[in-house]
Amino acid sequence: MPVITAGLLLGAISGAVTYGMTLSGQLAAIAAGVAAVLTWLGCAALIFLDD
Repeated sequence: MPVITAGLLLGAISGAVTYGMTLSGQLAAIAAGVAAVLTWLGCAALIFLDD
């Protein structure tokens, strides 16, 4: 559950910052989605490589 929460939190922050800098809702949504997915993949890789 913490991995999902971290991904959503970082995605939201990334989307908010992108929206604030560009005022483009579509670009902010894409940035938020990419940040969330990369966070989840990065955490999953750390968990997988740790075993």
